[in-house]
Amino acid sequence: MGLSKLLLPLLIAISLVLACSGCTGKIENVTLNKAHSTGETRGNLPSYPTAVRTFYMNDRIVGLLMTYRTNDSAKRVINFYKNEMQTNGYNMTRSFINSDETGGLIVFTKDHDRVYITVGQDSIHGDTNFAIKAKYRS
Repeated sequence: MGLSKLLLPLLIAISLVLACSGCTGKIENVTLNKAHSTGETRGNLPSYPTAVRTFYMNDRIVGLLMTYRTNDSAKRVINFYKNEMQTNGYNMTRSFINSDETGGLIVFTKDHDRVYITVGQDSIHGDTNFAIKAKYRS
């Protein structure tokens, strides 16, 4: 059962990264600090400096899901999130990075919150696509 909880978000994130790798849409005026029903707000997730957001969804069931594209290498994106998430108080609980560091999945937790970051190098276009999926629990 635990493996299925990990695989489902991974498959969703990978599917969206691949589906949106050619997307150029941009949604403006969307913040990550949305108030929850309890009046509480969540801290911002770190933003990768050169990334362009290609998809955004914040759903009660799925959680927060965003995809991005950048010209930087997958290795650079992976290292950025490893450092910044830990700086923001998240613990890296799982890391599935391929040996050449052109992609992988990193799972972070903070209290009851869980964040999945999937990164992949696009060998055809030369850019890097990544997805962030966050599920906040009270």
